[in-house]
Amino acid sequence: MIWHNNPLKRPFPDREFSRATVLGMARVALFVFLALFLLRPFGMQVEGDRFLTCLGYGLVTFLVGTAYAYVTTRLLGWNKSGPNWTLGKWIIDAGLLLACIAVGNFLFYNLTVDWRAMDLLALVYITIPTVLIGLFPIAFSGMAVQMRAERENQKVAGEMQIATLRKYAPASTRLVDLGEGQLLLDPESILFCEARGNYLRCAYLQEGKGTEQTIRATLSSVVEKLDNTPIVRCHRSFVVNTHLIAQASGNAQGLRLKMQGWPEEEVSVSRTYVKPLREKIG
Repeated sequence: MIWHNNPLKRPFPDREFSRATVLGMARVALFVFLALFLLRPFGMQVEGDRFLTCLGYGLVTFLVGTAYAYVTTRLLGWNKSGPNWTLGKWIIDAGLLLACIAVGNFLFYNLTVDWRAMDLLALVYITIPTVLIGLFPIAFSGMAVQMRAERENQKVAGEMQIATLRKYAPASTRLVDLGEGQLLLDPESILFCEARGNYLRCAYLQEGKGTEQTIRATLSSVVEKLDNTPIVRCHRSFVVNTHLIAQASGNAQGLRLKMQGWPEEEVSVSRTYVKPLREKIG
C-alpha cells in the first residue's frame, strides 16, 4: 500500500450511494432548515410563511443532494470508493454538490418571489462565493474524517498482526466444489475469492505456492458453501481466509490484507466488514 504525505492524495472513506447517503442528506437538510428558521443568517427576510419557506429550502437541499449522489454514482458510474477515491477528489465532489444545491435553492427563492430575481449574473454571484466559502469547512471536516478513520483502522490492523504468526495448515480430506465441478479445493488452502460479474477469481495455495483460477460462480453461492470454515466476507467483492493472513495495514477506507504466498496483491476489507473479520480471527 502506497502512503502519501499529502492528505489530498490519500484514500478517503467510500461514498457509494446507499441508505446512509439518504440519511446523511436528511441530516444536512434538517440543519439547513433549523439554521434558516431559528438563526436568520445575514438578516434573512422571506415573503409569506417563514416556516414553510425555510422548510422548502431544506427540502430542496435534500432532493438535490440525494439526486446528485444517485445520478453521479448509479447513472454516470463515478467511482467513489477504492484506492483512487481520495480526499482531494471528495472535496471536488463536495464542491460540485454545493454548487448544485446553490442553484436549486436559487431557483426555489425565485419561485417564492414570482421569478423577480431570475438573472444569470445573480446566479453566478451567489453560487461562486457559496462554493468557495463552503469548501473551507468542507476540506477541514474531510481531513478530520480521514484522520479519524485512518487511526481507527491502523489500530485494528495492529491488533490483527497476531494473524501473521499462523502457518499454512496441512490439507485436510475435505474438499469443497466451488463451481459445479470446475474447482475442488480444501477450504484451508483458499487465500481469497474475488467477484467479477458472473465469474469468481479464486486464489489458493497449491503445494505451498500461490495460484489462481477463474470459474463461473457467484460470491454469495461460495459463501454458503464455505460456511463454518476460516473463510469470511470482507468486502462486497471479496472473501478471505483468516488463517492465511500474512500482514494487515489500515487506511481511511478500511483494511488491506497481504496473504501468505501472495505478495503481489492486497485484499480490501471495507469498514462494514472490519468487525466481523476481527471476531472471526478472535
